[in-house]
Amino acid sequence: MKHFKNYFFIGLLASFFFSCQKEYSLEAELTSAGTWQFNDDTKLYKGNIDSAYIKVAGATRTLSLIGKSEDKQQNFLLHLYATDSFTVGTYKASLFQTDFQYFSTSKNIYQADQFIGEFIVTITAIGNNNITGVFSGNSEDSSGTIKPLTLGKFTSRINLIGNGTGGGTGTTAVGTLGASADSCTSVSRSGTFTQGIALTPSNTVTIQATITTPGTYLISTNTVNGVSFSKSGIFTTAGPQTVILTGTGIPANSGIQIFKVTFGTSTCNFPITFGAGIPPPTGDYFPITPGSFWAYGNADRDPLDSFLVTATSRTKNVGSIVYNVFSVDDIPPSGSPYELYYRKAAGDYFEYLNTDFFGFDSGTNSPANIEYPFLKESVSVNGSWQSPSVTGKAPINNVSTTITVYIKMTILAKAVSATSGVVNSNDVIKVKYEYYGTVAPLPAIVIATEERWFARGIGLIYNSNDFTGSKEIYNVGRYKVN
Repeated sequence: MKHFKNYFFIGLLASFFFSCQKEYSLEAELTSAGTWQFNDDTKLYKGNIDSAYIKVAGATRTLSLIGKSEDKQQNFLLHLYATDSFTVGTYKASLFQTDFQYFSTSKNIYQADQFIGEFIVTITAIGNNNITGVFSGNSEDSSGTIKPLTLGKFTSRINLIGNGTGGGTGTTAVGTLGASADSCTSVSRSGTFTQGIALTPSNTVTIQATITTPGTYLISTNTVNGVSFSKSGIFTTAGPQTVILTGTGIPANSGIQIFKVTFGTSTCNFPITFGAGIPPPTGDYFPITPGSFWAYGNADRDPLDSFLVTATSRTKNVGSIVYNVFSVDDIPPSGSPYELYYRKAAGDYFEYLNTDFFGFDSGTNSPANIEYPFLKESVSVNGSWQSPSVTGKAPINNVSTTITVYIKMTILAKAVSATSGVVNSNDVIKVKYEYYGTVAPLPAIVIATEERWFARGIGLIYNSNDFTGSKEIYNVGRYKVN
């Protein structure tokens, strides 16, 4: 499969940034949008924010604050992520809601993300095209040492057009659910609820709420029988509201199940009867058991483009971490297979990746290898996380230029039915992979995309990517899971 091979994104990235540099040079004369500062254990860092904006990609909003140090030698980049409007509140790296970089053209000075430790950003005010906040937490310096950053703060002008209908007021809705003797009132259900059959967007429950304070809201149930229901959004007016909760998950059992709905401090319950069906599949979404194998073929371009991926009995030790070794070769065999390295911890699946994959000039990529979770069972639909950043050099306009890349993963769907090749599964997780690149001080851009489908008990069954500039799709053919 193409995403297993070494494809060179950097040439595409270079062409993007050559045009972006010309555009940015026109913007560089604008006055600063705001200021930032933070401390490490020895000094105060501070500077100006040159650009602040919100971009929407699918269901994810990304807020970027981009600036430079006072001497213009270092770059400041702070990201926040949300699936709804950005509001006053806390954003945590551990929840994949923020990451931070402070770097020069030659190295990352400080980096903070979910893989390094807790890093917290608090928006203290947002509205009227302005934002202020504070931040602190653990970071990794250029030597790999974990260091705390403290007393971080920022204030900036920002275009809030991309912040949704909430306008960034920071108000959380207040109200009560319709209930009588703990039971939700005026409940209606839509769709068929059957054991072993994944819920779809047509599986909904409609409830009532009375709103006293408009604002952003999340109304959700607990998880019962492998299923839950939720809805988030913005109440723009007070008074009675009808809310349609959408279900997700695969029912494990048949029979009557009771769900508890929560909206702030208000709760109520409703029942659903699940019909008898087939038990849901079991096993891992990406099995790593020795002797398992998967054959993949190009769906619509080159019928001879096919690969065999085999989980071997060998392992690779990186410090105290043990990876299972996978072998990848053409069909028929080329005689020159290459290796990939995977492991599973709880519901997270990790790859140990040689960063030559990104196509930097030889010997300039740092770090030389990274571990990143390519699949996380616990992340909900539209939830995102990202890999560690990798820095290297590549020519842009015939000048050797430092480029930083990372991969952002987003859950597109969970517990859904899907067909790919010979597989028809009713428990599939779909994940989008966005390969970002940035040349300081420009904002990161998406340089390639990929989508993978993982079926429980089977493994990777589908891949589409545009690594070569045109979309290619691979489906699973024969397979065996031990």
